[in-house]
Amino acid sequence: MPGTTFKELFNFKPPQANRLGWIDYAKGIAIILVVYRHVLYGLKSSGMIVSQWIIDGNNMFYSFRMPLFFLLSGLFFERSITRKGEMGFFVTRVNTLLYPYILWAFIQITLQMLFSSFVNARRTGADYLNILIQPRHLDQLWYLFALFNVTLLYLLVAKLFRYDKFAQVLVSLGLLAIAPLVNSISTLYDVALHYIFFCIGHLTANYFFAEKTQDKLSSAYGLLALLPVFAACQYYFLYHLQMNLFLYAVIALIGSLFVIMLSFQLSKYNALPFLRTFGHYSLFIYLLHVPIVSVIRYFLLGTIMKEHIEMLLLLLIFIAIFFSIIVYRICMRLKLGFLFTGPFKAKPYNPQQPEMATKKNHV
Repeated sequence: MPGTTFKELFNFKPPQANRLGWIDYAKGIAIILVVYRHVLYGLKSSGMIVSQWIIDGNNMFYSFRMPLFFLLSGLFFERSITRKGEMGFFVTRVNTLLYPYILWAFIQITLQMLFSSFVNARRTGADYLNILIQPRHLDQLWYLFALFNVTLLYLLVAKLFRYDKFAQVLVSLGLLAIAPLVNSISTLYDVALHYIFFCIGHLTANYFFAEKTQDKLSSAYGLLALLPVFAACQYYFLYHLQMNLFLYAVIALIGSLFVIMLSFQLSKYNALPFLRTFGHYSLFIYLLHVPIVSVIRYFLLGTIMKEHIEMLLLLLIFIAIFFSIIVYRICMRLKLGFLFTGPFKAKPYNPQQPEMATKKNHV
């Protein structure tokens, strides 16, 4: 590669495209917490003794990390339908969620079987069935399948009830109520648990994108006022991990709102811009970080670093994120984009004939 390519490869400045900065900041914070959890449990599975405060830190922030991703996705539901149409929206979700999930789940299982001495997971051929039945058994990849299923079901319900938002609220509450009954099948449980967060994202999209609202959300005083509530909720969650799911949803929403308000602050002052970069690449970090960190962890545990778990944890988190972005960029330079995005095409959408009945928004 020419010198300019290397410069671009290792450039971690935030993207200059016309993107909503606070969205990327929020995703950046969430993906760091996701990587933190996976690196931590990878060390524990390797037999390392980890301090309880590190475990507690992960458990406290577990309440809102994934709900935040679903909420942020819901914010763009109506915009995407309006721009692409229902079929275009569906095909896009197949290309960006279902396709990479199935492909990388297959790749990850295969690598775990081939290099079983390097990784903690013990896979067999039967695990290929879990790609569709028990995604939670396949480490981190379950989120992509859950988001695809939630999005698809949300679209079907929207069409069935002519985009009546009140119907979506009822479906959300009903699914959350039955979630404990289907928790033995993670494909069903993940939809039942997270549908409500996608719904709330959709219902509040106009609120979050309104200029007046964004001024309020970017208030430092508002963030400081919410801080003790956020801290109390996370502390309560730490000692009540098996709580009622409706209470859990409230705690998750408070945590998500705090991160969003923090992201508005960071975006307002362009602070810690690397977080925005992480958020921009969050999907690809999610796909790549586990196999990358598994290999690096194997070699680092043979060094003096194993005596310094805290430093090792931080180093592995950095390596997981940094190398995930680099590997993704290299793949794109080598025209291997098919590893991340599906090839399916939708018919051109004519916005002159809208498919959605959003003008009949019944709240």
